[in-house]
Amino acid sequence: MKRKVFISFLGTGKYKKCKYSSSEKGESKVVEFVQEAIMDLYCKDFGAEDIAYFFLTKEAERKHWKNLKQAIGEKLYQVVPIKNVSEGDSEKEIWKIFDLLYTTLNKEDEVILDVTHGFRSLPMLSIVLLYYAKSLKNIKVDYILYGAFEGIGVPAYQIDEKIPDPEKRVAPLFDLTAFSAIQSWTFAAESFIKTGNTNTITSLSLENIKPILKESKGADIASNNIRNLMKALEEIEIAINNNRGKVINDGNWIQYAKEYLHNLRKREVQIITPLEPILEQIENKLNVFDEYTHWEAAVKWCIDHGLIQQGITQLQEGIISFICEKHHLDSRSLSDRELVAQALSILERDIKEKDWKSPAIDFKDKVKEIISSKFAIKHKSNYSRLTIYRNDINHGGYKEGSLKNGKEFTAKLSYIFNEFQKIKNLK
Repeated sequence: MKRKVFISFLGTGKYKKCKYSSSEKGESKVVEFVQEAIMDLYCKDFGAEDIAYFFLTKEAERKHWKNLKQAIGEKLYQVVPIKNVSEGDSEKEIWKIFDLLYTTLNKEDEVILDVTHGFRSLPMLSIVLLYYAKSLKNIKVDYILYGAFEGIGVPAYQIDEKIPDPEKRVAPLFDLTAFSAIQSWTFAAESFIKTGNTNTITSLSLENIKPILKESKGADIASNNIRNLMKALEEIEIAINNNRGKVINDGNWIQYAKEYLHNLRKREVQIITPLEPILEQIENKLNVFDEYTHWEAAVKWCIDHGLIQQGITQLQEGIISFICEKHHLDSRSLSDRELVAQALSILERDIKEKDWKSPAIDFKDKVKEIISSKFAIKHKSNYSRLTIYRNDINHGGYKEGSLKNGKEFTAKLSYIFNEFQKIKNLK
């Protein structure tokens, strides 16, 4: 069963009474400990199966645990102290703390993390841990919170003198959840850029983007555009991975993706700074479809991401489309595509006209036009090699003469693609 979990670190310093103000949840009552404010504002919907963990060093327990426990009082949910937490004075101790935090979490926990009084490196450690647990335990980070007592504007040692009435001391309670969300988006974008795989980036639900956008202008517009952008990227990947040449050449999803990226840069939408480079990287990734025709871009995409079987197929079929267009044939017509393929075979194998078969025998003038072109003459052998490599892969390497080392396909595909680029403008 999913649990809601509150995690907090009890500090050892002096605590002063004040109120805490959250832009989302409002203002707390006067409290001595920030944990009281967070629990009252953010843990209202916790039930019997939910839990609040307090991590205590010996010094924090000695100084404050009794008072904090009394201030918290009885709750509908469990309140559990994790005692004798080490101070983190060595690398070994830091790893022990990390392991302790990790083992405290269950799969699919929904976590609220308070980093106000984390000792030494614990705030940073705990944020890294949450990302680790998101990957391995599929937890959800609901909130990361920091009670900024210093935000009152008066040093703690002067607070009693300067603002004697605790009712007038109001400290901001900062929501830092966006940092966790950006961490996820950064990893997902990197995965997409390096592999072309959209699984990670599209799996980030709208909830993962809301913490980043909630303070920005046009947040709803941005959310819709980001959701639509993720859908478009997914469809592009599906088309390339599954050799949907018609879909790639139509370019609808490519155009949609560009439009959604453009919308995210309009003046009425303000994306917070850390998200801008992520969107810029995605846009750069799609620039390949401006540098090349769509089918060529798909081949380049396949080469860059190790999709060799798809790349060989896309290159061979793309060359047929290319020749169709050069010789005023319909690249969407199966019969026209078969005519081009047959013409290339005639040229490569030097088949005499008397031995031609249908459809070549029925369109002699068009076949002669194709096989006399400089491009076809120059590229005939490479086209034939693509047929060999395509059959080699499709038959799992069992055919006689198959390549022994699968890595060779990458180099051969890249070579033929580069050769095509050199001669594609020949008449």
